[in-house]
Amino acid sequence: MLRIDMTARTLANTRFVISPLHITTDALWLTRPPARPSRTGWGPMVRDALREHRLVLLHSLFAGSWRYLPDFLQPEPQSHQESMERELHGVVTTDPGRIAAELALMLSGSTELRLAGGAAQRPLLEAMERGEQAFAELVAGELHQLWESVVSPRWPSLRARAENDIAHRIQTVGRHGLGNGLGTLHPWISWHDDHLRMAVDFHGEIEAPSTLTLMPSVFSKVPHSMVDPLHERGDCRTPILMYPALPLPGSDRPPGPPAGDLMGETRALLLADLATGRSTTELAERHRLAASTVSYHLGVLFRSGLLTRTRADHRVLYRQSARALEVF
Repeated sequence: MLRIDMTARTLANTRFVISPLHITTDALWLTRPPARPSRTGWGPMVRDALREHRLVLLHSLFAGSWRYLPDFLQPEPQSHQESMERELHGVVTTDPGRIAAELALMLSGSTELRLAGGAAQRPLLEAMERGEQAFAELVAGELHQLWESVVSPRWPSLRARAENDIAHRIQTVGRHGLGNGLGTLHPWISWHDDHLRMAVDFHGEIEAPSTLTLMPSVFSKVPHSMVDPLHERGDCRTPILMYPALPLPGSDRPPGPPAGDLMGETRALLLADLATGRSTTELAERHRLAASTVSYHLGVLFRSGLLTRTRADHRVLYRQSARALEVF
């Protein structure tokens, strides 16, 4: 059982974020034994990418018997919607001492310490021998390749699901309060007056963190936490709590072709951004496009039956239709 004390400061600084790097790394858990065998879906796609692009370091990290994976692989997001480039920069600029300590902690928790005899783990040991900085650069490079080959082409729909979930959570908080909102994230997560409890294997207590970062996961069906195990170093990171994002209708289907392949990248991005109602002006600002360009693409999407259109005061708001979910 994990307990997180929630002071007034923690509550005031609790925030939702969307992280391309965390979602990419989360997809790697789908490949870890005992992963359910399947020929379709995200798991096989990730496994194929690991093999085809020879991402041996990522394969080694997620093929081991250890239960802890280094936290430097997933830096704390600094903004609500991070960019993959900025997050990978955070990986390669991690303090070498932290990298060494987290890798040592990972290996100490393994039930099979004779790693040199295993083909999957040998690249991991060889990369570690090159030094902490080189290790961080290598793993960041492989994460970028996995992002480009698997996640990025489908990012508009993944981001739309995360945004839809956050919009729902914020609405719940507005109606019922933050404590009740936190308690509805997952059955394993519960709110108790002044602290949050999470029914996970990790046992411990986090006393009055400065903030709590909440992150919807589009792959995992159970919540998990990232709690800094190196608090004695004096550079303690704030906790991150990942919970399963609410599904969108039809989201249980295996991923098909990227939406950008069907309608063009600009229209796919605009459509994915309309899980909630937005105006032409708002979309133009968010995507750095001319309002006339946005208006043209919205017209095409609306006539195709992929958008609904409603009026709110002096604004016209566009939103995904039920048919749009079939595209994703």
